[in-house]
Amino acid sequence: MLDFKDYCRNLRAYFFVGLVLVSFSCCAAAQESSDRGQVSATLFFPKSDSDWKRVTTAEVSWNEAALNDMLRYAGEQKSSALVVLWRGQIVVERYWDVAGSRKYQAKVYGKDDDGHALEDVASVQKSLAAILLGIALDKNLVKLDEPVTKYLNEGWSNASVAEESSVTLKHLISMSSGLTDQLKFQSKPERRWRYNTNAYSQIMNVLEAASGLDRNLLTEQWLSPLQMKNSTWKVRRFAKTDPKTNHHGWVTSARDLARLGLLVLANGDWEGQPVVKNKSYMRDMLESSQPLNPAYGYLWWLNGKSHAFRAGRRREGQLNPNAPEDMVAGLGALGRKLYVVPSRQLVMVRLGDQPEVGFDAKLWGYFSKVWDR
Repeated sequence: MLDFKDYCRNLRAYFFVGLVLVSFSCCAAAQESSDRGQVSATLFFPKSDSDWKRVTTAEVSWNEAALNDMLRYAGEQKSSALVVLWRGQIVVERYWDVAGSRKYQAKVYGKDDDGHALEDVASVQKSLAAILLGIALDKNLVKLDEPVTKYLNEGWSNASVAEESSVTLKHLISMSSGLTDQLKFQSKPERRWRYNTNAYSQIMNVLEAASGLDRNLLTEQWLSPLQMKNSTWKVRRFAKTDPKTNHHGWVTSARDLARLGLLVLANGDWEGQPVVKNKSYMRDMLESSQPLNPAYGYLWWLNGKSHAFRAGRRREGQLNPNAPEDMVAGLGALGRKLYVVPSRQLVMVRLGDQPEVGFDAKLWGYFSKVWDR
């Protein structure tokens, strides 16, 4: 049995240990916050297209011969644009004239002031929608676990009232709604993974309904710090008459798309100011959103996972074996690409017509030699 003196000594010892642990915890948290701040502080954020900073391959110690090989390959594969940012600065910016297929021409909506094609980026716009949804969460306009029916009312799908009422916003952005491409009931949510454009596209309808703004106005207002002057939502020329299909395409330039990647690289901040305040959402957006397809987050593709479902098939191994494991991507038809690599502080954009099968892996095979001097 302890006497009073022993009790006091033990109490002082416990108090000292407690102080050490609290101090260690606070220092660790401060260091983590400092590290994030340092990464953000190293990035350059352009105020306009005339404000971009450029760095040479010599300044970033890249292999110029290997870079030229990559650019030659990209040009041979019907690319119209390839832009690479390092810490927000342009290292690579190359454009090609592409006659292109009818499918490609249907996705071109004029040119920017420099004469470069403005293109509907297809499913890369899903990744934009994920960012906009994060801002809507900041504004308390929506909640991920609430049913889509709350915002769009009954009948937004071709399932029964009871079946569609079980589908939440999170189910849409994780592609686990259980609906078919025709928005009919296939299974309960979270039982199947299906890359479903018509289901996901209800997200933009939800944002319009919740904010009272059309998609162009909310995108312009919510992402105003990015100054994406060459970007707009268009009703697609080939849009179907069915009101429950995805009619809209996001038309943009390679530079504007690179801005979106830079925002993700900066964890939702722009010049030190939060565009997406909810950092837990930003983290979750770029992590596996469900166990069925670990290579898919919230409308973003993820590298470095055990397997991926693409084009209806399970493929073992990471999404792109030649890319860094922490690479995340927005991927669209005809080889539209938005790659973000935090470990390398890189953003890469590729636009153009349909490249050959295996283009992604080959492009990163070339690129991996660029920094491997």
